[in-house]
Amino acid sequence: MSLIMLIIGYFIAKNIILNKVENYVSNLPEHIQLQYKSIDLDLLGGNFKIEAPLLTVKGKTTEKINTQLEFKTLSIKDFSYWNYWKNNTIDIENLKLITPKLTHFYNKKVSSKDFNTQIKNQVKFPVYIDSFSVENANVEIFDFNTEAVLFKSEQLNLSTSKITFNEETAKAKIPFKFEDFKLSTNQTFYVLNNFENLTVNNIEINNNNLTFSNLKIKTKYDKQELSKHLRVERDYFDLKIEEIAINDYHVGFKNDSIFSFNSENILIKNPDFNIYRDKLVADDFSVKQMYSKQLRDLNFDLKVNKVLIENASIFYEEKMKQNKPAGQLKFTNLNAEVTYLGNAFADSVSTTIDISSTFMDNSNLNVNWSFDINNPTDQFMFKADISLLKASQMNQFMEPNLNIRLDGELLKTNFTIDGNTNVSNIDLKTRYQNFDVTVLKENGKEKNKFLSGLINLFVSKDSNDQSDNFRKASVQNVERIKHKSVFNFIWISIRAGLKEAML
Repeated sequence: MSLIMLIIGYFIAKNIILNKVENYVSNLPEHIQLQYKSIDLDLLGGNFKIEAPLLTVKGKTTEKINTQLEFKTLSIKDFSYWNYWKNNTIDIENLKLITPKLTHFYNKKVSSKDFNTQIKNQVKFPVYIDSFSVENANVEIFDFNTEAVLFKSEQLNLSTSKITFNEETAKAKIPFKFEDFKLSTNQTFYVLNNFENLTVNNIEINNNNLTFSNLKIKTKYDKQELSKHLRVERDYFDLKIEEIAINDYHVGFKNDSIFSFNSENILIKNPDFNIYRDKLVADDFSVKQMYSKQLRDLNFDLKVNKVLIENASIFYEEKMKQNKPAGQLKFTNLNAEVTYLGNAFADSVSTTIDISSTFMDNSNLNVNWSFDINNPTDQFMFKADISLLKASQMNQFMEPNLNIRLDGELLKTNFTIDGNTNVSNIDLKTRYQNFDVTVLKENGKEKNKFLSGLINLFVSKDSNDQSDNFRKASVQNVERIKHKSVFNFIWISIRAGLKEAML
């Protein structure tokens, strides 16, 4: 008889709980709808499974769908009734989402702060989940007004453990705690801004290591079309990176407000970077800050001990004249090591950048660049040496852009630039031979004999008249053009040194 009563009591309790769930679903706010195929409840084991749930959240005033979340299965295992009834705590051994699909329409007018507050207010009891997993999810985020895709990711898998949400964690920027975070996803797409898109074939996060495979950042217009959409100059980008490995990283919030990112080292493998600048578009006269100031003024804390770049290629094109092809500069086999990158180091350390590369297919280039981000004058030191450079190799850049053709050989060139945000000083020495400058006519083909002869009266053909066969120059106070890039500052400093040495 007791057994019969227990069985009857079990089914009555199960029916009461299922009725409460159904009653809760039917009494959700009007802008929230929850549909499902079936609910299965194992009362003794504390297990709960809902098949094919579909959650739809609409705007309270627009009645347009804001968020839609559907699953193949949502399952809960080992729900602790004792903790719920005795301690008013939701305690779950395992929560699993099978094949969820999240569709969200992002509305700029809805602040994230208000959204987070709403989420926090939905949870009335402390929550503890021992393990949580998501299998084979798809995520899509659209612009609320245009319905254009802003973010998309496929085959997302996630697992974490020891999730805690309570009154204390709710006060933090991230309102819950967790451990052992793992995530993988394929075919991720993200709109970076109005001009560039980001795609990543695969992302892997394993505790404190993060890997991006086959990452691409590309301008969404082609080179010619981009110029039609610009009011001022902007680079066309086509960046491909085989792999980025971020090792031993940590993220958090300083004083619960300032985002912080730390990493022991970052490895960037085989980046291939194509850049195109149409100089026929109007100049952008906004001030371009030095890199030290850009790091100093970051609105978050960044601390990366070392960045390694392996086997990079950089191809830069600059179009100066309508009827001429763009000038070209090329760096291949580029390897670099950046140390102390960031703004959150306890001691005043200098950021250093060491680079080795092949320049214009044949010349060896070595660079040592250093600056202290805490120096308000943005003081920097830029040292470089270039091996044999045939002047004719520069003609693919000089002829279309400057109507100048060079001949001869720069056998060896060394220079040091000591500068700040306003001016630079350069010490340069170069050894060269058979140097000749040809000024071209406007058509870019024929020689302007008068101007060519005049310039070569002042340019020494070689450096053999010096005791060590090096011509030396020291130029002070080269003024920075502040609406141009940092690399323009480096270039005009080098140009001033070469002019002084060779004239």
